[in-house]
Amino acid sequence: MTTYAIGSVKGYYQPLINLLEKIQFDPENDCLWFTGNLVNEGPESLEVLRFVKSLGKKAISVLGNQELQLLAIAEGFAEPETGDTLDAILNAPDRDELLKWLRRRPLIHHDAKLNFTLVHAGIPAEWTFSQALTFAYEVESALSQSTYRVFLEHRGQDQSRWNAKLNGWKRARFISNAFTLMKYCNEQGKLDFHASGAFAGQTAGLVPWYRLPERMNANLNIIFADEANFADTAYPGIYPLPTQGSLSALTLTGALEIISVTCVGYQDRGACRYG
Repeated sequence: MTTYAIGSVKGYYQPLINLLEKIQFDPENDCLWFTGNLVNEGPESLEVLRFVKSLGKKAISVLGNQELQLLAIAEGFAEPETGDTLDAILNAPDRDELLKWLRRRPLIHHDAKLNFTLVHAGIPAEWTFSQALTFAYEVESALSQSTYRVFLEHRGQDQSRWNAKLNGWKRARFISNAFTLMKYCNEQGKLDFHASGAFAGQTAGLVPWYRLPERMNANLNIIFADEANFADTAYPGIYPLPTQGSLSALTLTGALEIISVTCVGYQDRGACRYG
């Protein structure tokens, strides 16, 4: 049995299928870990959701910011943004079933046997592994219960700094922002929601979240979607999966290996080139 971690699919169903063919995925024996952001960019978000859901226990997917955005739009707490490709999901006959399934996805997944931890964006430096699990559960519980609409109504990007005394919706907002949006931070750990691109080109004082000193979770092997496109050198215990112009799978059993497919002009021309 082989376990593969896969980066942000972003609604590109056909590249996903081609990647699975390339790694010779066996749904009877293998397992897939998805880093979130299954939807919204490519034209086949509905097909991606249906497929991943159909894999049952053979697929683990953590929540990304695009899933939270989709849930908020579905409940009327957010407006679609220019370029969103979510209409097929929102108008699907199985919409409610798919959205309910999404609400029950975790923010973090850990496998002690494989010794890997999966998140979409990252884990704040101030949090131990135990705290990360506990804080994630607070938001996961809010989303999975019948009162989930209250959480979606109060989510937002206005909470960028962790404080142990945070409570209520400010606390929930930071937790969800950290797990789904965190990229660069200042040296005090404050999240920067706008910085992206190569680490070498950033303003002085901004660092990738995993480079903050004395990180309390540095003992973990963390897999995440590299939505910032850090273009960083290898860093101990950190396994970013590319999200820009390619879809990648990282083998977690046996020798670590990244296998990718590159899609050129898929959304615009409906044709892909894979390599």
